[in-house]
Amino acid sequence: MFSSRILLLSLCLHLAVDNSFSQDVEARLASFNEAIGPSYNVENKGKILIIEGFREGQQVKEDKVNIYNLDFESLKFSKTDNSVSVKCHSDLDGCVTQVLMRERKKKNYRNRIVFGVPEGVSGQEIVNKLRLVFNEMVKK
Repeated sequence: MFSSRILLLSLCLHLAVDNSFSQDVEARLASFNEAIGPSYNVENKGKILIIEGFREGQQVKEDKVNIYNLDFESLKFSKTDNSVSVKCHSDLDGCVTQVLMRERKKKNYRNRIVFGVPEGVSGQEIVNKLRLVFNEMVKK
């Protein structure tokens, strides 16, 4: 009887921690999505980032990448391109699967993810928010 109560308490604590993790990642992603504007929508499924790219309200691409395949040290803002990028680890030959929505059958394998920075938003702000997303996702 006592051991079943301990087991039940342990299960409740585990679920509370798991739910807390999920909420933290969702909150970080919501903040990132708000900053990056309507050109992108980023979600996660476990450790997979799903990045939808939009033009004029229409989805044009979808990138998928396991966050453990990204080199977080390479996260940077480029003033020249006005973009934020994160490369794959150097030993991987492209870790990002990209599907172009108009050509559904065609898949490209890319070696980085890239976000264009919207006008009026600091590139460093996007870098910081993306870093927070990564930090939350790797905690679990």
